[in-house]
Formats: sequence, C-alpha cells, structure tokens
Amino acid sequence: MNIFSKHMITTAILLSLSGLPQLANAATVKLTEGTPVSIRFDEKLSSASNTEGDQFGISLDEKIELADGVVIKSGYRGKGEVTAAAKKGYMGKAGELNVRLNYIRVGDTKVYLRASKSKEGEGALGATIALTVLFGPLGLLKKGHDIEIKSGQLISAFVDRDADVDPSVPPPAAID
Repeated sequence: MNIFSKHMITTAILLSLSGLPQLANAATVKLTEGTPVSIRFDEKLSSASNTEGDQFGISLDEKIELADGVVIKSGYRGKGEVTAAAKKGYMGKAGELNVRLNYIRVGDTKVYLRASKSKEGEGALGATIALTVLFGPLGLLKKGHDIEIKSGQLISAFVDRDADVDPSVPPPAAID
C-alpha cells in the first residue's frame, strides 16, 4: 500500500467519524412551541413569606405524547419565579401572589414555558365596614387573607419556543 492509499483511507475514516455528532442529534425530537404541558409546583408559595424574585421548583406532572408516537416521560424538573407578592393588610386588604413558570430541563436542554398564575386572597372590606360601624376605628384593624399555592398544585402551561430534546434521557429521581 502506498502513501497515497493510506492518506485516502485516513481521510475516509475521518469523514465518516465527522458524521457521528449528527447521529447523536438524530435521537432528539422537536418539542414545538404551543405544546400543552401539565406542571406541578414542588414547593409551597405564600404571599406571607415569598417576595418578588424568589425562585421555586416545578416538575413535569404528566408525560407528553407527541404526534409521531414519541413519549417524553413525566418528572423532569425546572424553575419558576415569583414576579409579585404582597402580604395581606389592614382594612381588609387581601394578599397577592403572581408567579411565572420559566422552564423544565430535559437532559441539558431547557424547555421554556409560557404560563402564569395570579391569585388574590379574599378581601374583608365588607367585614371591615361592618366592624367600623360597630366598633369605630378598631374595625380598621381587620385583615384580609394571604394567598397560598400548595406544593403539588397543578397548572396548565405551554412550550414557549421550539426545543430539541432527547426523550431517552431519564428524568431525575422523584422528590420525597
């Protein structure tokens, strides 16, 4: 075998190996923008204890079945963020809690989400007015209610932008 033949064989091997990263990408599937997902809150949130900017854990609650039959398992975890929080106040002012779901992570890929939940606690304005009439200024001390999102509560969300994910990557172990 001459040097020219060895060079051609080496070149052929290198060219075939250069296609390997493309083979790794062949295992990914496209999770398209707008795909509905069910998300579970992994932590309790409250207008009494959380503040704007607090991050919290979320999980994919149900598997995602794509049109081509591929299934993305439940259990992948991600993060959400408190975007606004206000504690209950006097004169019947209710608490307020606004959150945004940011993403779930499937392997090394972040799947960005689109959903928000805003909740306001029950106000007590009517009770405050009645107490003020009955007890004078002491009635203004009546407080509203804080709002709470319990751990395990579900929310419907949507994939915010297309993401290529590898469905063979197992989700992390369940949270106790």
